[in-house]
Amino acid sequence: MINIFQPSLGKEELNEIEKVYESNWLGRGKQVAEFESLFSKNLKESSDSFYALSCCTEGLFLAAKIFNFGPGDEIIVPSISFIAAGSAVVESGAKLVICDVDKHSLNTTAQLIEEKLTSKTKAIILNHYGGHPCDMDPIMELARAKNIYVIEDSACAVQSFYKGKACGTIGDMGIWSFDAMKSIVTGDGGMVYMKSDKLLNQLKEECYLGLPAKGSSGIDKSRDDSDIWWEVQINRPGRRSIMNNISAAMGIVQMNKLEEFQARRKYIYETYNIGFKENKFIQTPPNLIKGCTNSYYFYWIQVEDRNELAKHLKERGIYTTYRYWALNHVDYFNIQDNSLSNTDFASKKTLNLPLHPSLSDADVKKVIKIVNEFFN
Repeated sequence: MINIFQPSLGKEELNEIEKVYESNWLGRGKQVAEFESLFSKNLKESSDSFYALSCCTEGLFLAAKIFNFGPGDEIIVPSISFIAAGSAVVESGAKLVICDVDKHSLNTTAQLIEEKLTSKTKAIILNHYGGHPCDMDPIMELARAKNIYVIEDSACAVQSFYKGKACGTIGDMGIWSFDAMKSIVTGDGGMVYMKSDKLLNQLKEECYLGLPAKGSSGIDKSRDDSDIWWEVQINRPGRRSIMNNISAAMGIVQMNKLEEFQARRKYIYETYNIGFKENKFIQTPPNLIKGCTNSYYFYWIQVEDRNELAKHLKERGIYTTYRYWALNHVDYFNIQDNSLSNTDFASKKTLNLPLHPSLSDADVKKVIKIVNEFFN
């Protein structure tokens, strides 16, 4: 089976993990700090604004805590978003408000967001679909004019830039994912960016038991030299959602391979574009906004008979999917909104094809061949 997502791992990751074993310190430590530094450097930002987590989903739930979502607040989330974004809003007690997306890019726009704004709107949780950047200038202009927070779910946008600025660092908070299917993997893992130093310190305390956040580790060591070094004081109730050195060791090696990964992803993405160019039955991803770059995490096509095509491919050893199942189609959220016509279009016609660095040229040619044959 040709997998739609697949990690690219080698002995280098195992060797780096072995160093962690030999150190006898498996928790948060120097490997995590190095990973944060490499990640921030890649995005052309200071590592002081970043903090590594156990997973991206935790970052979405932390956003609700950090920005104090609650009853009486409305949080706008694009319909085509990861389900945890909706769950984080609902758990906070705030009202989940769904906005529509562009039918081809599957990103939302300032215009579609504005249609859902009220005096109760507190934040927007954006999704850069598959690493394809949203048009951020008008979104940020709208958000600043209305005094609402912008949270960027950049789980798939590790190497996406909007007019020279890394996606995830444009709004008030950005969140990335390093799970087993992402562009770089740490087993499970996430990263957050906070524009506010004060809120970043609060986030560190929330992530690590409520302990006072000091220094790059985010852990207060000020009591180590006291006569009662086991004394514990906290600033707030907290949970434990920090990254550990084992995960970070994988991340360090993966970061050093990222340029190679991205080159391969771009090649596959562009090969698909060429392969489907003459097929009048297929809508390929739209062009990027001028001055933007893509992480090439998803490649999606839009076709009639999407379900039949997916079955056709699966029967021939090619696994496909549709990401993401629209939040207004999730019964638990109970969203009654008939205005999401673009979402309905995308949900019926969009199919994600395999895209990861481990795909061989033969795999890519097979996907193109079998997709095109379906329409003959």
